This record gives sequence, structure tokens and C-alpha cells, in this order.
Amino acid sequence: LAKILDVSRPTLIKHLKAHGVLYKFTDLSRSELDALVKSFRDSKPDSGIRYLIGHLRRHGLRVQKR
Repeated sequence: LAKILDVSRPTLIKHLKAHGVLYKFTDLSRSELDALVKSFRDSKPDSGIRYLIGHLRRHGLRVQKR
């Protein structure tokens, strides 16, 4: 979004916070996330972390990379 608006990421975050727009992650328990990751790994064992995150986002889930 920052690239599209041609602003730096910190500037974008500052303005989002100022207007009450929060960047939230999906509320998942560790066991729920583990089950989703296992299911993805079983179906696509050679895929990396970026594909996993894309898969989760495609299903409406937003998670941190750690």
C-alpha cells in the first residue's frame, strides 16, 4: 500500500494509526495454526514460508512470520 501511495512505510503506519485504522492479526491459538500449517505442508511439502503465508491470507487469515 505504501508503494501505491508513494510514501514510506513508517509514514503510512503513522497515518493509519492517527485515523484509527489498525493492522490486526487473526486471533488463532498455536494449536489451530499448527494444524493449518500441517495441512498445508501435507498438501504442498516443497513450498516455502511465502507460499504458506499466501495460502493463509487467501483464506482470510493474517499471521506474523515468527
